Amino acid sequence: MKMIVAYIRPVKQDEVVERLRRMGVPGASMHPVEGFGREAEPSGQDSYGPQVTPYAEMVRVEVVCADARVEDWTRALAEAAQTGRRGDGKVFVLPVADAVDIRTLQTGDTVV
Repeated sequence: MKMIVAYIRPVKQDEVVERLRRMGVPGASMHPVEGFGREAEPSGQDSYGPQVTPYAEMVRVEVVCADARVEDWTRALAEAAQTGRRGDGKVFVLPVADAVDIRTLQTGDTVV
C-alpha cells in the first residue's frame, strides 16, 4: 500500500476531488495548510508588507491506495491540480506498512 500526499492550490481542490471520484477513489482527506516554497524570499517578512503573510495557503490531500493504483491516481491528482504556474504544489508517495478498518477490523489491502 501507498499513501499519496499532495500539496495543491485551494482553488484546484474541487477539480482534484472530482477527478479522483471519477477514477473510483473511495475517499481522501483534505486539510488547509500554510507553507513556503522556492518562490518565497528567504528573508520572509522583508519582501512583504506587514499586512501580508509570507506563507502560501495550500490544501494537503491524502489518499491511501493499493500499489497497483498509485501511478494512475498520482498522475490524475497532479494533472487536475496543475495550472502551469510556479507554486502549483507537489505530490509525494509514501509506503504504508498496514491499515485497519476500525468498524470491521479488516487489515491490509482490503481496507483501501
